[in-house]
Amino acid sequence: MDPEILGALFRALAEERVRYVLIGGLAVGALGLSRATRDVDLFLDPEPSNVEAARHALERVFSDPAVGEITPAALDEYGLIRYGPPEHDFVIDLTTRIGEMFRFADLEWQPIELFGVAVPVATARTLIRMKRETVRPQDRADVLRLRERFGIEED
Repeated sequence: MDPEILGALFRALAEERVRYVLIGGLAVGALGLSRATRDVDLFLDPEPSNVEAARHALERVFSDPAVGEITPAALDEYGLIRYGPPEHDFVIDLTTRIGEMFRFADLEWQPIELFGVAVPVATARTLIRMKRETVRPQDRADVLRLRERFGIEED
């Protein structure tokens, strides 16, 4: 992923005052564990004004009319929208809930500077909670590496 584009994305999110937490592979990497990924996972506060602010941030960075399809109603219905910026080789997953297990208020996070911007990144403990029940081998590997790196015992 292009660091310049990621920096522009995180700056736009900050400037639009979007309430979000970075989760997924980029969050694992931000916590110091090397991890290849082709997506940016953003867990958004589902308040309609916040979803609109996120949409504005994406419009600023990508100038793509398809961003208009990212609406509070769509996120409320599906809990996840996957957006693929044109001319870029990654996707952005916008999440407002993961089933009944995780809501925005459930996330612990810490600010970490990425690409020159203070980004709210899920804590190791939160990432472990989110990934430990999945069947994806990469998620299971992330859990093991996060536990080892941060000395977090099984609950």
